[in-house]
Amino acid sequence: MILLTHHSGESHGILGVQAAGTHLTEYLGLPTLVVGMERQFSRELLFKFLDDHYKGREKIIGFSHLCGRKDLLELIGALKERGFFTILGGPQAERDYYGETDSEQYQWRFKGLHEVVDLAIQGPVHLLTREDLYSQAACLNFPWEKDILLPVDWTNMYTFAETLKRLSIKTGQVLNSIGCPHAKKKSRVCLPPPGTIEDKSLTLDIESSGCIFCDVARDKGFTGYLDRPMVIAQIERLPEAEGRKIPFELIDEYPLNSLPWIMADAGRAGIKLSRIDLVCRADDINAHAELLCDILQTAREQRIAIRFSSIGFESFSDRILGFFNKGITVADIVRCVGILRQLKRQFGATLLYRRDEGANHGFIHPTPWDDTETVAENNRNIAIYGFFDDILPPHSVPLIIHHASYLGDWIRQIETRLEVGYQREGTWIEWWSPPKIRA
Repeated sequence: MILLTHHSGESHGILGVQAAGTHLTEYLGLPTLVVGMERQFSRELLFKFLDDHYKGREKIIGFSHLCGRKDLLELIGALKERGFFTILGGPQAERDYYGETDSEQYQWRFKGLHEVVDLAIQGPVHLLTREDLYSQAACLNFPWEKDILLPVDWTNMYTFAETLKRLSIKTGQVLNSIGCPHAKKKSRVCLPPPGTIEDKSLTLDIESSGCIFCDVARDKGFTGYLDRPMVIAQIERLPEAEGRKIPFELIDEYPLNSLPWIMADAGRAGIKLSRIDLVCRADDINAHAELLCDILQTAREQRIAIRFSSIGFESFSDRILGFFNKGITVADIVRCVGILRQLKRQFGATLLYRRDEGANHGFIHPTPWDDTETVAENNRNIAIYGFFDDILPPHSVPLIIHHASYLGDWIRQIETRLEVGYQREGTWIEWWSPPKIRA
């Protein structure tokens, strides 16, 4: 079986789809290739490759981690037409399978992939059995739990643009936390309409658990932390380079409390680490500044680099941060950056967080609520605190509204109230386009 996924072509692995391929091969006895599809791949050459690969084999193909790419969504239907049994897994598999609420009543809404996907699998793949693949079920929903098995083969990764190429993994991923603790906090967020709506008096209260744009928070919520042996077992299976494990991203939005025991347990197991990448929230750094200092001291002694590869700042405007339900303020961001700058002077290359050190921090812009005041506030804070020097990414990322996020609920309420419809692009909702009257 081949598992197709989004890939940039860079030398990094993707934990979810790699784990799925490993489970299918090692536990279900189904030989599997994980193939990352680069953008602008040749569909003609892909079809030829698949015809050759599946000759004499059962035509079952899987998709996961598609990142909203319309070309990959369309590819599912094209392969279904060519006689493949199609499987969809990964984040929001169930919601992408069934589509948006009331999509039959509102024809412009995303209707889901149920017409081109034969089987959707929601949740941890280690619960999948071979019988499940032939059960005639439409959508399997496995509950998230802490006791999940993640034996990952990091050698089974290929990319495809015009031909199949084996990818040498130089950066992996290790799961420590399922979901995000911030998603435990339910909030009511009062949102004004997008700038494309003339009636500025229309405001809607939207329920959100965690960041309002995060479809993963809604998908998983927060299930908890994995047991320590399960985390170390993942690290043990990472490839090595020059006698040390390759750098890995620790999947955990609040990772600092775990780093001391991860380094200690790895050391006791005889595992030498090289670099740990953190994708985390600013409030974790603010709450654990002293602990971070101790972590860096230990890391320096063990010749391990700690890189904050992406911190979710998202905006430098308090009003926009409030709309995002980020749970932080600009003052929190300023404090966080101050801590990092101070520790950088103390620990040098042991701490990496700067843009020129490979970090790419979150900055979401444009948003539906930008105006002269929020733009001025963003620009003013960027200039006052010198964020352009080390924090600001090369370019911002426009706010993306996945249909299954809490912001998807917001858009659908606007559509119902005003009898309008926003354009859909695959699984995304184009909030930036003026809505059309849809009586």
